[in-house]
Amino acid sequence: MIIVGERLNSSRRPVLEALNRKDKKYLVNQAKKQEKAGASYIDLNTAALMDKEVQTLKWTIPLLQKELSIPLSIDTPNPEAMEAGLRIHNGRALVNSLSGETNRIKTFLPLIKEWRPRVIVLCLDDEGLPKTSDKELSIARKMVNLLDKEGVNHKDIFIDPLVRPIGVDQKAGELFLETLEKIKENLPSVNTIAGVSNVSFGLPRRKSLNRAFLVLALQKGLDAAILDPLDKEILAAVHSSEALLGKDPSLKDYLIFIRSSRL
Repeated sequence: MIIVGERLNSSRRPVLEALNRKDKKYLVNQAKKQEKAGASYIDLNTAALMDKEVQTLKWTIPLLQKELSIPLSIDTPNPEAMEAGLRIHNGRALVNSLSGETNRIKTFLPLIKEWRPRVIVLCLDDEGLPKTSDKELSIARKMVNLLDKEGVNHKDIFIDPLVRPIGVDQKAGELFLETLEKIKENLPSVNTIAGVSNVSFGLPRRKSLNRAFLVLALQKGLDAAILDPLDKEILAAVHSSEALLGKDPSLKDYLIFIRSSRL
């Protein structure tokens, strides 16, 4: 599984404060811990800084890349900030995220064409949040076709069927899993991804819900997840599920994880 470490998100107060005061030690430490725990990308979200976002990305990306051996996921809806991030990022970043919304396509697609990053695609368009799995699949198909025309390899596309809080809609988890299954069946050459912790927003014992949801999603073929890699229990769920689903030849990854962790 491809893990995108979620801890450097400016919606978290300690991260926002660290970004505002340019606390190099805190930011690098958070990033390096996630890499050590097994993250393939470090998600960097500076959106809460608003008018200072571009300036912050220009400072933060070189700082982190100097210390990491993995690339960043640049997480912003701001095309100016995304362009600044892609321009300064060394190597191929992950764009988080493109969607089927007209304005997002208009502003982000030229950046993707120029910089050739990997891309997270949200199942969202101008009509808002889809209410059915068929609608989400339709958006996914449209976006894959659009990226096809720009020469983007399917292995570089991550479809996000949008995890919604079950505290708001009790059927949200079921809808995600149904959509995921349809995407894997109809668009098998692209990757799928989920922001796992969204499912438990506003509820107690969030980590328990996140782990159970991730196991169900892995069973449906989920390829990648945005999560907290410092949560050893959720990583244990990943490795255990992959072992049970036959995705871990000789149980190598499972055994390495168990031996290296202190669970």
